[in-house]
Amino acid sequence: MFVKLLNKISPYISGVNALELIKHINDLDRWSSFDKHHETALYCIDTMKGYGLETEIFQLPADGEKTYGDWVMPRAWDAWSARLTLLPKDGRREVILCDYKVNPCSLVVYSKPTPPGGVTAEVVVVKGGSKPEDYDGLDVEGKVVFTSDSARSSRIEATRHGAVGIISDHLPVIEYYRPPMELPDCYFWDRFSTDTHGGWGMKKGDVECWGFVLTPRQGHWLRELIRKEKTVKVHAEVNSRFYDGTVDVVTGYIPGETDEEVLINGHLYEVGAIDNASGCGVAIEVLRCLNELIERGELKRPKRGIRMLFTYECMGTMGAVIERPDIFNRVVAAITLDSVGGDESLCKAFLSLSHNPHAQSSYTDTLLRLIMEHMTHREKFLVNWRERPFLNADNIISDPTIGIPSPLLLEYPYRYYHTCMDTPDKLNPDKLSWIGVVAATYVYFIANAGEAECKWLIEEVLSEGKKAMIDAVKEYVKVYYESGGRRSEELWKRLNYLRIRYDNALESILRLASSDDHDTRRRLNHAKRELIEFAEASYRRFCHITGTTAEKPKPKMSRYKLEASKVVPKRLIIGVSKRTRIPADKREEWSKKLKEWNIDADVEFSAQMWCDGKRSVAEIEELVECETGKTGIKLLEYFREMEKYGYFECSVKD
Repeated sequence: MFVKLLNKISPYISGVNALELIKHINDLDRWSSFDKHHETALYCIDTMKGYGLETEIFQLPADGEKTYGDWVMPRAWDAWSARLTLLPKDGRREVILCDYKVNPCSLVVYSKPTPPGGVTAEVVVVKGGSKPEDYDGLDVEGKVVFTSDSARSSRIEATRHGAVGIISDHLPVIEYYRPPMELPDCYFWDRFSTDTHGGWGMKKGDVECWGFVLTPRQGHWLRELIRKEKTVKVHAEVNSRFYDGTVDVVTGYIPGETDEEVLINGHLYEVGAIDNASGCGVAIEVLRCLNELIERGELKRPKRGIRMLFTYECMGTMGAVIERPDIFNRVVAAITLDSVGGDESLCKAFLSLSHNPHAQSSYTDTLLRLIMEHMTHREKFLVNWRERPFLNADNIISDPTIGIPSPLLLEYPYRYYHTCMDTPDKLNPDKLSWIGVVAATYVYFIANAGEAECKWLIEEVLSEGKKAMIDAVKEYVKVYYESGGRRSEELWKRLNYLRIRYDNALESILRLASSDDHDTRRRLNHAKRELIEFAEASYRRFCHITGTTAEKPKPKMSRYKLEASKVVPKRLIIGVSKRTRIPADKREEWSKKLKEWNIDADVEFSAQMWCDGKRSVAEIEELVECETGKTGIKLLEYFREMEKYGYFECSVKD
């Protein structure tokens, strides 16, 4: 269904032009300063206007207190200059360790300004830096701490113990992608961040500090120098400011024949060419190409408009959703682009297709996979890609409380992630073009989808659902013979779960059908019945192969499950809870409770996704266990405790 469209688009997507766009964006955003971010937004707007696109720029508050969902907006921060100098001693000359104007990553983002004339202080080496016990036996009052942990994680304890500033040579090790000392001359992009959850950046009331980042080689040298000289001093000057400002939201648009829209989204305002100037550059190139083809008459104007929207990661996206329902209520589907086009020989990263949350299962995952599979067979340039479960980024719009299906294209982690070496030379124009063709085909196909496309999607989603059930049976048969048996009721749970997932995915296709398209609705209902029948047939086949009883299992209700089956939680905020409302003095106790209930981050996220105000806690637990593979989950007390903070409302079934 999409092959002719893809073939028409393919010659007109330019990876070279996308790379040029990325270079300009990165040249501004690498300074991590809000005044530069405003320049980035204006550059994107002016560029899109030059391509004949409709554009808009609107602002969200960056005041350190405005909350969207449970995401808290950061305070605006500008930096103009900063320098850290090792002072001379006993004939040794001074050494400039860090200079913001030479390398912006050498200054910790959200560093407070030093007093006029700067600060001179002794340096004290702290092993670690993020824990209270790291400071045992050390006098850091009025001194600069040199930590091996990140400045971000060390800020609270360092300032609590009286330190005036922080130096860190922390560069996170990422197994396979970034072994120790892989990048000895690389600065980590470190950011001070709020004491609470709810995003990153500094919020009002957070204790401010200044900090500098050293490369691993610099850090090793400075530690050796301190070991030999015992006492060294540095002089720090930071010219920066915090203020109540704004974050720009940038959007470009190709009108369709109706008010409905398809969206490409992601984020600006980070240090890297890959993360995420790349997603923005590719998106602008996609809209440029499609608009040109439409204006030349080679593609007809689609039924639905095509929009790109980029802003501050996650927090800005949630803010845009809440502030501009006039945009998001019209969006039928989206794709998120975040960190794409890296040269794999340099970055070591493959391209991922990250699915929607299972509770928001959608035809969009199937469609994007099919397009990428076709590109793999079609193109001479080979892209290493694979599928993965939901990974949180600006695809937070796929949360069922927002309801916009949005698969994510992402390369993460990679060697240069969040470092000064995430530069345009690490990108591959051919790969940018490949991803651009995929994204352009995806958005235009959905934008122009009608009855024929809906019926085709029904068959593809149904086929994928059946294949998932066949694979489940194969897995359970294999385990049955290898380990002496796997209970048939576990397989039935799995098959029923897959039925629910793909039933949701089939239902999502109706968003593309017109109100009078009764034939598509009949075909979809038939496909749903077919899915139920296939699940039952798959279960009977397993029982026949293994010689077990083919009766559907009747689960036994424990006292806990009986109580959990009567409680129905309902979410009271848009998006997931970030636990910002839980007081700081309760967080340690809260972490212990989560362990008792066998709830980790994946379980908590999945539980919130499946919480629709209709399912009982017991039903949610079963769905979460199927999605995460975790067992022994206890969500009843979790929902009741979260209710105290206004995140959920729990009602009891009659």
